[in-house]
Amino acid sequence: MVGKDVIRRRRQRAASYNWDEDRLSDLTDDLLLDILRRVDTRTALGAAALSSRWASLPRELPALDLKVTDMLPPRYHRLHLLRHNARESKISSTLPDRWWLDDITGRYERHAMRAMVRSVKGLLASGAHRRVERLSLEVFAYDTSACINRLVVDAVDSWGVRDLEVVATPTGPFVFPDPPPYSFPYGLISRNPDESRLRSLKLANCLLPPLQGFTALTTIVLRDLPDTTPAATYEGVVAACPQLQVLHLVSCQFTSRTGRVVLDAPMSEIRELLLDGRFMVVELRSLPKLESLTSLRAGVVLRSVATAPCLARVSLAFSVGRLEGDSFAATHRRHRDSLIRMLVEFFQAALSVKDLVLRFTGPDMLIAPKNPFSATMPNLRRLLVADVPSSWDVSWPRLLIVAAPLLESLYVHVSHGEDEPSQEIPSSPSAFWRHRHLKELVVVGFQKTERQLRLARFAVEVSTALRRVTLLKHGHVLDKGPCCDWEVVSQQSAWSYEEKLAVLDGIGCSTGQIEVVLC
Repeated sequence: MVGKDVIRRRRQRAASYNWDEDRLSDLTDDLLLDILRRVDTRTALGAAALSSRWASLPRELPALDLKVTDMLPPRYHRLHLLRHNARESKISSTLPDRWWLDDITGRYERHAMRAMVRSVKGLLASGAHRRVERLSLEVFAYDTSACINRLVVDAVDSWGVRDLEVVATPTGPFVFPDPPPYSFPYGLISRNPDESRLRSLKLANCLLPPLQGFTALTTIVLRDLPDTTPAATYEGVVAACPQLQVLHLVSCQFTSRTGRVVLDAPMSEIRELLLDGRFMVVELRSLPKLESLTSLRAGVVLRSVATAPCLARVSLAFSVGRLEGDSFAATHRRHRDSLIRMLVEFFQAALSVKDLVLRFTGPDMLIAPKNPFSATMPNLRRLLVADVPSSWDVSWPRLLIVAAPLLESLYVHVSHGEDEPSQEIPSSPSAFWRHRHLKELVVVGFQKTERQLRLARFAVEVSTALRRVTLLKHGHVLDKGPCCDWEVVSQQSAWSYEEKLAVLDGIGCSTGQIEVVLC
C-alpha cells in the first residue's frame, strides 16, 4: 500500500511539472562559463547553437583546445595500435593486411580532419570579437588546410593569444613511416609580430616559422624536429629573440658540418635551457644569464668559465650500453670515453653550480676506470645521484664528496636490477682528510649491501658536520620540474631491532653522535 502511495505522488508531481521551463538559463553567466570551461572546446563551441544567450558565452572562454584526435572513434585507436604493431613486426601480418589497415585508419583520419576544418571554419565565420589567452591546436602532420593557419594568425593578431601550442601528430601510410613535419601555410603565424602579445610558443613536429619581431616572446619549446633541420634554425631562435628566457629542445635533431649547435648570444636573456636528444650536441659559448641547464642524453660543451657565469642548477642524464660481451661493445666504449671527456671539460668550466642532479645508468659502470669529477666543484651545495643501478659500485658518489668541499646535502637513489655487480671504485682520500660542510646524507633503496654501507660509512668517517643519515628501504625521486626541482617520496618499512644494530655497526655510527633514521 505504501509503495502505491509513493508512485501516485510521483505521478502527481510529474503531471504538475512545467517541462517547458528552462532552469539552465536561469543560471548566471559566471556559472554557465564555469560549466563550459569543464567540457572540451568542441562541445563548448557547439553550445552556441542552444540560444542567443549561449552564443555569446564561448567568446569569453580564456582557452581553446582543438584536437583532431578528439574526433576519432574508439575503433580508430584499436586499428592504429594494430597498424603500429604490424609496422614494428610485433605481430605477424601480410602486406595486404597492412594496406588494409592503412586504408581504414587513413579514412578515419581524413574524416576527423574534415570535421575539425568545419569546426574551425565555423569559428572563423562567426566574426565574433574574442579575447583568448591560450590556444592549443592538434592536427595531422600531412594537413595543409589554409583555415588552420588562418586560425593561428587570427588568434595571434586579433584575439591577443599569449600562449600558443601546435602539435602535428605524425601519421601516414605504411610505406612512409616518417612523414615530413607540418609546415604552416605561407610559413607565418602572424602578420604583425611587433604588435603580438605572444609570450609562449610550443611546437611539436612543426617547421619553425620566422620569429623576428615577437618582442613579448619569452618561452619557446620545440619538439620532434627531424634530422634535416639545419643547426642554424636553432641558433636563429636565440638570435631572433634576445628577450627569450626559457628554451626547450626536446627530441630534436639537426644537420651541421661541425656536428653541433652553437649558442653564442652575449645579449641573451635565456635563464633556463633544456636539451633532450641522443644525437644532439650543443656548444655554449656565451649565455651570460643562464641559471638552469638540463641535458637528457644530449652532449653539452661549455667553452669557458665565462660562458655561463650565473649557472647554478644543472641536471645531467646519460646512459651507455654494455661495454663487454656485446656486438656493439666497441661503439659503447667510444661513447663512454667521449662522454667522460665531455664531463671533465664541463665541470672544469661549471664552477658556479650549486645544485646538481646526476642520472648515469647502464649495465656497466659508466665512470670507471676514469674519474670525470677530478676537477673541484667549489660552490656545490646540494647533490642528487638518481637511478644508480644496484650492479654498480653504489659508493661511487664519495668521489663527489671529495670534489665538492662545500657540499651540504647528498641524496643517493638506488634502482634495483638483476645484473651482476660490476667493478669497484678504489679511489679514496688521505686518512687525515675531512669534509667540514656535509650535514645530511639520504640513501633511497637501501638494502644493507656492503657497497651501500661503505658509502654511509665513508660519509660518517670524513664529515665533521654530519648531523643526519636517512636510510630508506623503499622510495623514489619525484621530478617536479625540468631542472633540480624534485623531492624524495618515501614508503614506510619495518626494521627489526637486529637490523638496526647491524646497520649502525656497519656504518660505524652511534645515535648519540648522529641522528640515524631508518624507514
